[in-house]
Amino acid sequence: MNIHERVLEISKIQKKKIQKLLRENKGHKNIYTYMMIAITFIMVVSLFSWRVNAGLRAYEVQLEGKVLATIRSEEDFTEAIELIKNEIKNLYGHEFMVPEDIEFIQTKAKKDEITDLRTIANNIKRQLDMQVKAVAILVEGEAVAIVENHNIAEAIFEEIKQLYIEEDIEYEYIGFSENVEIKEIAAEMAEINSKKEALRLITKGTDEEKVHAVAAGESSWVIARKYDLSVEDIEKANPTINPDRLQIGQEISLIVPRPYISVKTKQYVELVQEIDFETEYEETEALYKGDRKITVQGAKGKREIKGYLVKENGNVVDTQVVEEKILSEPTTRVIAEGTTPRPATVATGTFIRPTRGRLTSGFGMRWGRRHEGIDIAASTGTSITAADAGRVSFAGVRGAYGNLVIIDHENGYQTYYAHASKLLVKRGDRVYKGEEIAKVGSTGRSTGPHLHFEVRKNGTPVNPLQFVNY
Repeated sequence: MNIHERVLEISKIQKKKIQKLLRENKGHKNIYTYMMIAITFIMVVSLFSWRVNAGLRAYEVQLEGKVLATIRSEEDFTEAIELIKNEIKNLYGHEFMVPEDIEFIQTKAKKDEITDLRTIANNIKRQLDMQVKAVAILVEGEAVAIVENHNIAEAIFEEIKQLYIEEDIEYEYIGFSENVEIKEIAAEMAEINSKKEALRLITKGTDEEKVHAVAAGESSWVIARKYDLSVEDIEKANPTINPDRLQIGQEISLIVPRPYISVKTKQYVELVQEIDFETEYEETEALYKGDRKITVQGAKGKREIKGYLVKENGNVVDTQVVEEKILSEPTTRVIAEGTTPRPATVATGTFIRPTRGRLTSGFGMRWGRRHEGIDIAASTGTSITAADAGRVSFAGVRGAYGNLVIIDHENGYQTYYAHASKLLVKRGDRVYKGEEIAKVGSTGRSTGPHLHFEVRKNGTPVNPLQFVNY
């Protein structure tokens, strides 16, 4: 018999007692007795009704619409949370993060429907995938790393600052250029970075793509060193380009790491700075079009300043001058630009391919000896043309070169055309760019018809593939 049935039975008994008393007291005597009996009946019924309802009252604990447990009081759930906190702290050294959106919805439940403590704890762990308390490092509102606690995050910030701080300098300000925050979050333990990992993530940052135009004398090694990359990095970013055959003006892609956080410092300085000179241009008939000549060398001036240097990652980004004194004025540089039309036999300063054919040997060491040019295989009799205009300084037979033409371009460069089957120019001739000067052959030390082509700068052989493409 349950409580509800027991209450009904007691009520029936009380009702019969009251009816009996009424029969025994006919004539409405002893009204006081009747009232006491009625009050007693009401109190008994109310008491048992309250106990019935109290026995059924419960709460459903819900998270994102899913039921975690059915409990009698919120204290039961708090006890389960403390159990989980202790487990995670002992096993992993982390603090469990209690979700903020847990709801307690009043309901009714029998004793056997109430969730026990261990089941509550297991349900919570399954639902939350073992989320723990951690902190996110935010840069401009974006989480770039997650670490265990505030102390680790602050230590990372301090190490990043130390990368760009000098011990003997007194700084007015040390901070970050970006908006940097530390925010407490709930995270899965697999998402939490070690201090070392977080520091690497922040300092390496994103991969920013840049485009670099190859300048004269630059190799892939020089460019890689300039951007703190490896030649392999350049090769990966430019799969269609041969890094050993870069051309002047050729644009190559670079993937350059950019840190998430930039350290900004401000320091007081008293120093002497150079003042850049200006450049003026003037026309002259004494030079050919396209030629330039410095007629007045520029000279930098000097100034004494007192103020503040603002640096970002060790590089000066601003100079805040408080006081300035000019020590010497700069001298303007004057450059004369030619206006006279250039004759066809005067060098242009750029080279074209001297013949058509296939590259069979490059510049550098070959068979234990230095190969000072490139070899282009072609059929005997194929035209050989001047790579640029100039004066023929040699045309004849020279040892292993066989039949050889040398053109002095009168600008510091000379070009060599060797192993020819036939020479079409003589010493002293002036030739224009693209003019036929010889025929491909196999004279001298040669294993087959080809052109051996050299470029020399002030007498020193340089790689022709810096100037022409095969």
